[in-house]
Amino acid sequence: MLGADVSELTKRLAARFDCPGSETALPRVAQYVATMKGSGPLYDELHELFELDAGVTGVHRFLASLPALLRAAGAPHQLIVTTGYDLALEEAFLEADEEFDVVSYLANGPHRGKFCHIGPDGSGAAIDLPNTYATELSLERRTVILKLHGQLDATPDRTWESFVVTEDDYIDYLAQTEVTSLVPVGLTAKLRRSHFLFFGYSMADWNLRLLLSRLRGDQPLTYRSWAIHPRPTPLEREFWRRREVDVVELPLEQYAEVLAAHLPAAHAGEAR
Repeated sequence: MLGADVSELTKRLAARFDCPGSETALPRVAQYVATMKGSGPLYDELHELFELDAGVTGVHRFLASLPALLRAAGAPHQLIVTTGYDLALEEAFLEADEEFDVVSYLANGPHRGKFCHIGPDGSGAAIDLPNTYATELSLERRTVILKLHGQLDATPDRTWESFVVTEDDYIDYLAQTEVTSLVPVGLTAKLRRSHFLFFGYSMADWNLRLLLSRLRGDQPLTYRSWAIHPRPTPLEREFWRRREVDVVELPLEQYAEVLAAHLPAAHAGEAR
């Protein structure tokens, strides 16, 4: 599960729209912009900011390096869950010449409240019946990137662009009885029977804690899981402890480098 550092995005958005100095959280800044200027200008600015800098990191490239290793081992591909809006992860997979499926939440438009599926060829479709949407996605074939808060759409028509970003967005999103009922059935099953590796996920953010509760319920995780965090606060440590998640105190990229050094190399001539 890959989190997103939105501190710089919040600052740039607040400066662009001259938000009050007391507004420091992204949902509040975005709510101010949407209320005072409209959702159109908010989306246009977010689109421009994300297009300017994909923000590909060593962590993204590490995750993109794993499909070759998994194929060589005869293992299923990754299900990567992210709350990021940008295309950094997708860019890393494209750099590695790896195919992937994207399943992304739609916070507005005619398919509001549903997820969409964008295939490796760029074609997209709304998922109207998630409890029967099974054969269209397979971790045996390729990686699936599940974007819980929407995403940038870099195509000219921006059909599948959507952001859960304002306070109203979060209220609408999290007020739903069960987020997992909107996720394709095969991915829901995987989420319920998996170890979690949390990268850049801060339990100090109430909206992310609530989202995790909607995905997994209020019980501790039933599979051993780990959170990579360079400097967890005592409060964050307690939140993770209650979830029975072990905390590894390392910077994200350093952890990825150390883990990569302990993994076997993929077969050089693997069949694709």
